[in-house]
Amino acid sequence: MFQDFFRSRAAGVAAMAGVAASQAGFAAMHVTQSDVVDPVAIPVSAYAVTWPGVVLFPASVLALAAACAVLAGRGVGLAREGFVRFLLGATAAMLVCAAVFRTGTPESGLTWWAQIHRYTAGAAFVLLSVVAVVCAVRMRQAGAPAWVRHGTWWAAALAGLTFATTTVNTFLPGFLDGGDWRGVPQRVLLVVLSTLLWFLVANSIRALVPAEAAAGGGALVGGSAAAGAEVAAAAATDAAVADAVPVAAVAGESVPVPAGVPAGPLAHAAAGPVPDATRALAGVRP
Repeated sequence: MFQDFFRSRAAGVAAMAGVAASQAGFAAMHVTQSDVVDPVAIPVSAYAVTWPGVVLFPASVLALAAACAVLAGRGVGLAREGFVRFLLGATAAMLVCAAVFRTGTPESGLTWWAQIHRYTAGAAFVLLSVVAVVCAVRMRQAGAPAWVRHGTWWAAALAGLTFATTTVNTFLPGFLDGGDWRGVPQRVLLVVLSTLLWFLVANSIRALVPAEAAAGGGALVGGSAAAGAEVAAAAATDAAVADAVPVAAVAGESVPVPAGVPAGPLAHAAAGPVPDATRALAGVRP
């Protein structure tokens, strides 16, 4: 049942809706909380501690997790994609943890739930970056359109660069004063990875459409064959019935009459050809 859902059109729409909702949510937080969260110096997770990010942040992260979960269930249109689907499923799990356990505040410090948030969010970024690289390598073999292949390659390159920059700025904030602008590469990374999901959803839908058409064609051919067999059986039955019932008279020729047939026009017909219409009518009268 779940496999049928993941391969359905509704699942593809759900994945697209998840990515779109996530991007819309993060965009809304940047607009509505610009006075309390500096997008240059403060990480994205800081939106979760003030309104409306208290609601929008976990909702946006969960929407992204839902898109990853759908792709893990339906695949991304590659010939061999078991490893990619595993990575997408793990990404969905990490994003759920990042949504449930929010970051700390300046007052609370780096609490245990803030640690869970930091490392699960980082793991999700790593996993999606690996997905980008693997898919970029295998897209040509899968016959993906050029714009999907090129977009995946760009996403892989930018994800690797921005993730490395974000990691250095987080753990070595004094290096090139990265702590003062660590929010920039993190936001770029978020945009790049969410865009990567658009490419993966598009290729997944493209790959499943021919498979569904082939399955439908097979069912149609099977149905036509079954219908043809039924017609042939009916024709054979009609022929058998026709052979079992002799025709009394055809075009004035004498034919034997089965036993038990009463005398009358059929008997006259069996006796031989009728010379003219008058005698035929006379034979019909009782």
